[in-house]
Amino acid sequence: MQLQVFTYEDESPFEFTTVDMDGEAWFVANDVMALLGLTNITETLRALDDDEKQTSVILKSGQNRKVWLVNESGLYNLIFKSKKPSAIRFRKWVTKVVLPAIRKTGSFDGIDRTATPNFVKRFNDNYMRIDGGYFSVISELFIILQGRFERLGYQIPDKAYSGKEIRPDVSVGSHFSKYLQKKHPLDCGKHKMYMHLFPNGLEIECRQYPDALLSLFRKFVLTEWIPNHASGYFQERDRKALDYIPKLISNSAA
Repeated sequence: MQLQVFTYEDESPFEFTTVDMDGEAWFVANDVMALLGLTNITETLRALDDDEKQTSVILKSGQNRKVWLVNESGLYNLIFKSKKPSAIRFRKWVTKVVLPAIRKTGSFDGIDRTATPNFVKRFNDNYMRIDGGYFSVISELFIILQGRFERLGYQIPDKAYSGKEIRPDVSVGSHFSKYLQKKHPLDCGKHKMYMHLFPNGLEIECRQYPDALLSLFRKFVLTEWIPNHASGYFQERDRKALDYIPKLISNSAA
């Protein structure tokens, strides 16, 4: 179950929470009824069919709360019960913006999970650019991050909520460089550069490290980056990953 907060702007900005349950969008009834000016919550919900409503416990305003949810059919029934002129505008916004966006991406949260991740593309495009006796951050992450995620049932998407490419190798590379400076200063200067190719054709200099540092790098990813930085990284990009990171940590420690 995934939650997402939409902001509907009409007479004034109004936030309402939506929930994805098995790929179907459900709406928090109280939010919708407040927006539509429906004050008799109990009677209004009683008028809906059983398959249009259900209760669930969700995280709302920082607390787990038991709420009534309505599906798409139930939402339309609530809209039709409203006497507010803005109800028609709200219905058009939901049907023309919110629901089509969900169906187009194949994901409730707005992330297109059907696209080949740029992370995978860049691994394939740059694998042969690394010198013999060296490894790159992305080549190793493809095995110890992407591979482990996939075994748990999660794949790093192509793009984040913002539309920007998801590139965990940038975060890992930056933190690993700082880690070497702090913990292993004698190994700081042992890297050399290679030209990293991006899907748009852009090439940027990136570091490649000698194989002698490979075990150190893997240990860093498993014991430092994943436990301490992965959640913060994916929180802003794809919160679905947060469900899998604890399993990733647990498996790494085993």
